[in-house]
Amino acid sequence: MDLKAWPILYHDILRVKDKKHHLGVCSLWTQRDVVEEILEDVAYNVIGNLYSGQGINAMIRNVMANPNIRTIVIWGSEMSLSGHSLLQFMRQGLDERRKIVGGRGEIEAEIPDGVIKTFRERVRVIDMRGKEAREFKKEMAKLAAETHEPFAKKPRLFKKSEPKAEVLPSEQTGFSVRGAKVAHAWLKLLNEIYKYGRPKFTRYSQDNEIKEILNLTAVVEREDPDEVYFPEYMPFTELELKAYYAELMTDREIPGVAYNYGKLLRKDFGIDQVSEIKKLLKKRPTSKKMAMTLIDPKRFWNDASTSDTPCLTQLFGSAQDGMFFLTAHFRSQDMVHGWPRNTYALRKLQKDIADSGKLKLGSLTMITHSAHIYGDDFKLVENLLMDWYEKELPFSSAVHYEFDRRGNVVVEVIQESEAQVWPWFKKRYEDGAKVPFAVAASLKRMPKRGKKAGKLIRATLYNVNGGAPLKIFEGRVAQEVAYQMTDWGYLKLPAHAMYIGQELQRAEEAIMAGKGYHQDPA
Repeated sequence: MDLKAWPILYHDILRVKDKKHHLGVCSLWTQRDVVEEILEDVAYNVIGNLYSGQGINAMIRNVMANPNIRTIVIWGSEMSLSGHSLLQFMRQGLDERRKIVGGRGEIEAEIPDGVIKTFRERVRVIDMRGKEAREFKKEMAKLAAETHEPFAKKPRLFKKSEPKAEVLPSEQTGFSVRGAKVAHAWLKLLNEIYKYGRPKFTRYSQDNEIKEILNLTAVVEREDPDEVYFPEYMPFTELELKAYYAELMTDREIPGVAYNYGKLLRKDFGIDQVSEIKKLLKKRPTSKKMAMTLIDPKRFWNDASTSDTPCLTQLFGSAQDGMFFLTAHFRSQDMVHGWPRNTYALRKLQKDIADSGKLKLGSLTMITHSAHIYGDDFKLVENLLMDWYEKELPFSSAVHYEFDRRGNVVVEVIQESEAQVWPWFKKRYEDGAKVPFAVAASLKRMPKRGKKAGKLIRATLYNVNGGAPLKIFEGRVAQEVAYQMTDWGYLKLPAHAMYIGQELQRAEEAIMAGKGYHQDPA
C-alpha cells in the first residue's frame, strides 16, 4: 500500500508517527504538540484536531486513504461539541439531509453512502474525554499493543466537495456591516465574504482553501447579553455559548489549549487589565486610555511558526453620551464558528464593564484583519444565506430599507422664488463653474422659462429623530441635487440613497410634465 502522499488532507499540520499503525488520536481543541509529547514513547499512527463537526469529512477522507487506521481515540478539550458530534455520527449516523443525527455537521455528498457505512462499521472510536493525561497514556499504550488488519486492500479517494463560491470584484479591503443583533451582523458579514473573499492557501482546511477579505468592521448595536437573540441557524447551541462565556469572563486555564483570552487579560501580563479599565472608567470616564492588549510580542514571535497566536489582539473602550462602547481588534478570525462566539462573549464583557461605571451599553465594534471562511464551510454558508439572509433583513412592510442613521430626507418641488440654496449654485454656473455633463444634459431638457421664475427640486435632510432641518439641497434637475448629497457623504446606506434618487427623478419628471409631485404617493 503506497502511503507516500498520505495524509491527503492537512498534511502540514497533522502529527504522524507510523503510517501503518492502526491507532489514531483525535485531540479536539488540545494542541497536537501537547499530545505528541504525552505519547512520546507510545506507538500510534497520527494525531489531529477536530475543531467542528464539519471536520469529520476530512477525517473520513484521510482514514479511507489509509485503511490501516482501525481505532481512533478522542482525548482533549471539548469546546465546540466536535467530539460529541463524532460519537453521534458513529452511533446514530445521518438523517435524510446527510446531517449528523443528534450532533453538528453534515457529510459531503461526494463521500458515498457505502463509504460512510464502511467507516462506521470498520473503525472503532473510543471516548476518553475528561480523562487525566496519565490515564489516557496508559489506555493508548494498551491499545497500541493490539494488532489489526487494514479494513481495505487499497486506499480510496473521492473528488473534492462542491460548490466553490465565485469571487466577485470588490474593494478588497475596508468592508463594513452592522446589525441590531449579533446574528444579523453575522449573516451580513458572511454574505460579504462569500461574495468577495479572495482564495488563499491555509493549512487549516481540508482542501487548503479559504475565502478572505481584509479589514472587516462589524458593528453590533442592540444585543442584550442577558437575553441574547439566538436563532435556530447559529452553528452551536445556546448551552455551548454559555459555557464559552468563561473564555472571556474568567481567568480559567485549560490544559493543552494554547491560550485563553480571559487569562491573558487578567493574569498573564501580571496585571488585571479588566479591573484597571473599570477603575479608570469610574475615575476618568472621558479618558482615551482604556486599552487592553493580549499579545506579548516576544513570546508570540518566538513561537510564531510552532504555536498558536491569539486571534484577539486588542480591546479599546470609550464612554460617550452616557454609554460605554467597546472595540475589539482581531488579527484573524474564522467568521463561521469563531466570530459569533467571540462577539456574544465580548458583548457580555462590555456589559460587565459598563455596569461597573453605571453606563448604558453602546455599540460593539469588531475589526478583523483577516476575515475568512474555511473551504470546509463554503456549503454551510451558502445554505445559511439561501435560507435565512432575506428573512432576517430588518425591513418593514412599508419601507424596504434600513433607517439611515445619518438622517431622513424629504423631497419636494418648490418655486425658484422660495429657494435658499439655488441662487448660490446659479451664480456658480453663471461665473463659469464646470457643470457635470449629465446635469448639463438634463438642464437642456427642462422647459424654457424665460424671465419667469421656474421650479426647483428641494431635498431636505432631517435628524433621524425629527426636529429642525439639518441641510437643504436644491437644483433644477435630479442629478444636480443628488451630487450635492453624495459627493459630501450625507447618506450612508445604499438602499436609502437609491430610494432618494428615485424620488428626485420623479420630482424632475413632474416638473418637465408640468404636473404636481408628492413623495411616496399612495
